[in-house]
Amino acid sequence: MLKPRQMIFLVAVLLLLFLVALPLSLLFFKSFVRDGVLTMANYVEVFSEPKNYAPLWNTVKLGLWTVLLATALGLPLGWLVARTDLPGRRWLETLCLLPYMLPPFIGAIAWTQLLAPRVGYLNKLWTMITGLRSSLFNIYSFEGIVWVLGMYTFPFVFLTVRGALERMNPSLEEVARISGAGKLRVLKDITIPLVMPSILAGMILSFLYSISNFGVPALIGMRARVFVITTQIFRYIYQRADFSGIRLATALSVLLVGVAGLVLALNRWVLSRQHGAAIISGKSVRPTIVELGRWRHPIAVGVHLLMAFLVLAPLVSVLLSSFLKAWGLPIRWENLTFRNYAYILFDYDLTKRAILNSLLLAVSAATVTTLVGGILAYITTKTRIKGRQALDFLSTLPHSIPGTVVALAMILAWSGQFKINLYNTFWIILVAYITRYLFYSFRNISAALVQIHPSLEEAARISGAGWLQNFRDIVVPLIKPGLIAGWLLVFMPTLRELTVSILLYGPKTPTISVAVFELQDAGYYHIAAALSVIIVAVLLVCNYVARKLIGLGVRA
Repeated sequence: MLKPRQMIFLVAVLLLLFLVALPLSLLFFKSFVRDGVLTMANYVEVFSEPKNYAPLWNTVKLGLWTVLLATALGLPLGWLVARTDLPGRRWLETLCLLPYMLPPFIGAIAWTQLLAPRVGYLNKLWTMITGLRSSLFNIYSFEGIVWVLGMYTFPFVFLTVRGALERMNPSLEEVARISGAGKLRVLKDITIPLVMPSILAGMILSFLYSISNFGVPALIGMRARVFVITTQIFRYIYQRADFSGIRLATALSVLLVGVAGLVLALNRWVLSRQHGAAIISGKSVRPTIVELGRWRHPIAVGVHLLMAFLVLAPLVSVLLSSFLKAWGLPIRWENLTFRNYAYILFDYDLTKRAILNSLLLAVSAATVTTLVGGILAYITTKTRIKGRQALDFLSTLPHSIPGTVVALAMILAWSGQFKINLYNTFWIILVAYITRYLFYSFRNISAALVQIHPSLEEAARISGAGWLQNFRDIVVPLIKPGLIAGWLLVFMPTLRELTVSILLYGPKTPTISVAVFELQDAGYYHIAAALSVIIVAVLLVCNYVARKLIGLGVRA
């Protein structure tokens, strides 16, 4: 007879196998099956169709150009925040982290408001000033996709560079300065080489994020007839009425997973090299602050204005557009109205249903992942059960692969394959969300559990408490801030999730992000802007609460 602890562990493990191992294994297997026979025919067909070469090449180009742009922004900003006496560094840090909190597809909408041909605010200003008919920049282009993704991936480089610089032992820099090296030479010959592993890690994360993104290439690229692998998978599934589209989509998905896997392996290698760089000592250090001298205030003004333009201007453009009576009207009092918000909240069935679905999905996914992630985190951090490393791997795997691949795996697994048909229902989206975002709860709760000293649980056991009572009365109260923060960290991305939802939603199960996508795609830009503003407001509030709770969890 199994004990309660063993029963709970067994259920959690089986659920993880059910959610992760089975669908992803089936996806890989199905990519090699045609007419019930194991074959390479799906891959042969993918590579024999000329229309697939452009998306493959565009995906690689998109990743490389996005990395260059993200590094050009993130590297100097990370150095300015971490190692200089620049005024307003905390405000600058907040501006750099803001894109990290918001969904890129809303960034695509925001930059569309600014740079759409003829009607974008910046393009209209340009034509008014110069008298030219041509626009300053056409957002509907490959360059437009790179620009938007660069704005939403540079925080990866910024965070890794800033973290490395803040924890770096400054002794080598001090030796170089004592030897007569100037500030720029110390930066070029000492600082940057020492933090190069962190720079490369941020670049790799930026590359991985850009090649797996769907929202930006879909909203900007599909209108310009610029396709990448994620949008090509979408086209295969929705433009072919028979199963052949899904067959070819599985092959493309495995290729995308292969690229992502190589990038992740490279990332692990880069991170392992960082230990060899020995830039972090075992004692507390204060990084050397570079004094900018007479350039201090001019640089501060220039950098803050640049970041305000890159980060705040697009959000302001969405906010202004959300009050317009019709897209393209000049911004005047007589053209502004609150009607767009009333329409999406009370009148339009699609958005009302989408808001309700997203709230239910986000609450359900956050609750289930917190429960399951908490149990799995306890197994991997507080027990010696064999195979716990495999549980860690399975919990992390769905987060490491593109969301499009996860969604396709759900379609294959739960559309009647095992006598369970969840396709076009609320439940298939929920299962996909739980699978995709279990990592957030698992990692956050694991970090909280590590802080609990084993002596507390040992004292409870000595006092006669069983495992369930020990877990309920000792463990849960101590990690409560981590549990709440983990819940919020799943609630936020699932509330605005697009990449998974766009492949799984049905006529009765649209989500907020899908509603925004459809409104934008149909040309109702002002309505899409209003719904985007609501999403941004909710996410900013949740981010603030989560950061407070995570800080509380650390102090606990």
